Amino acid sequence: MKSPLFQRPLPQRSLRVVHSSLSPQRRNTVAPSRRRGTLWYALCLPQLSTDTLGTVPRERLQTLAQALDCLSPVVSIQGAGQLVFEVGSTLRYFGGIRQIRRRLHAIVIPLLQAWGLPTDIQEAVSPTPAASLLLSSAACGLAIRHRDELRNALGPLPLHCLPLQEKQLRKFHRAGLRYLRDIWRLPSHEIGRRFGRDFLLYLDRCLGNVAMPVLPCKKPPHFSSHVDSGYAVENTQALQPCIEQLLQQLCKFLHQHELAAAHLHLVLHHERQQPTGLHLDMRRPSRDPVHLSLLLKNRLDSLALQAPVTGMTLKVHEFSPFQPHMTSLAGIQEALQNPERESDILPLLEQLQARLGNPAVRSIHCRNSHCPEQAAEDLAFGEDRKAPRLANTQALNKPGASRPCWLLPQPVALLLEEGRLYYQGSLHLLSGPERVETQWWTQNEIRRDYYVARNRHGMRLWIYHERESQNTQKWFLHGIFD
Repeated sequence: MKSPLFQRPLPQRSLRVVHSSLSPQRRNTVAPSRRRGTLWYALCLPQLSTDTLGTVPRERLQTLAQALDCLSPVVSIQGAGQLVFEVGSTLRYFGGIRQIRRRLHAIVIPLLQAWGLPTDIQEAVSPTPAASLLLSSAACGLAIRHRDELRNALGPLPLHCLPLQEKQLRKFHRAGLRYLRDIWRLPSHEIGRRFGRDFLLYLDRCLGNVAMPVLPCKKPPHFSSHVDSGYAVENTQALQPCIEQLLQQLCKFLHQHELAAAHLHLVLHHERQQPTGLHLDMRRPSRDPVHLSLLLKNRLDSLALQAPVTGMTLKVHEFSPFQPHMTSLAGIQEALQNPERESDILPLLEQLQARLGNPAVRSIHCRNSHCPEQAAEDLAFGEDRKAPRLANTQALNKPGASRPCWLLPQPVALLLEEGRLYYQGSLHLLSGPERVETQWWTQNEIRRDYYVARNRHGMRLWIYHERESQNTQKWFLHGIFD
């Protein structure tokens, strides 16, 4: 927390325009592109910068950003209680800064009143987003049109208005630097050497010498469309025309936003019963109407309608950026250099999932664990994996460390008679041992020697020997190779 020495508040002022100090002759020589450059409008709302409400301030800032989308194509959330949006491209459309300010207050003040918060607004306008944010946080209320006026407007600001740590502010104080104009009297290379390159970069961004990246706050895409069947439908085949109409609207939405659907939610409405919901996950996002229609058709074919359908709603909440597939002139898909590219079997798996349901199609993923029971993860199709992926799976393919893909739910005890092991016949050891000792920090310590064996039927088995006791020999079957 900053010391009171550096917290001398500036008087709050209403937004006022700073006129150019250039002579009329030089002002006429300024290039039109300079005069019609970008302008950034910054808002500082201290009532939304506290952490006492948890995630509520962030949600309210997102609400404000979405409400200000009608004033600018680029609205960004910057830090706690700060918003910045570009108004240079819409200045002529709205009729000037004052008209934009009037519309802004008509949007922000009612929202603050609805939340029971003070309606104080600190605002500023300048050609750079960093300078606008600095001026708004200092409650200067300036509107600077030209980039040439930035240095004079920012110079009188005290250094405690800058987003700096107390340690760096004390360094400025000991050096006799009180205002931003004192910093600019120093050579640029000396500023970077004494106060760090990051501080010099921040000053360059304020003056517009270096561009400041601004991440727009966009509303997450959402699609929802409803269609009435016109009459009660009792056969799933008769629902196909309505589905085609919904998919046509969905694909048009996806093409307009350059997206692909990763999940479909189809709701079937009935007259006197609760609606029926169908969820369809896709391993590879798609916007192909033929492919989506085939998946929904397979899903409906396996559904028994409990009541006649009077209408349906298609919703999509999960999207992915559309990635076109490059094809050659002969229509053959180009081989991608990425070794982890999607397989051609994915459409088949999606059709199986649509017909059998989400839990019926499973997938196996490797995990970073030496314990064989925890080295693989069995997940449903499309389910998110929380465990980290195995960094190097090539170690599993070595001859001395080969392991089966499928393990038995519970190890099966093997018969040991006269020094020979039996499982559907006598066993012959092919390789081993592979010693596994792990989880010694828990009560279920594992100490095993694994072997690859073969019985008289040619089955390759993965067996292990418990090393916990040397007197009693315990052998178990843990897996079967393909």
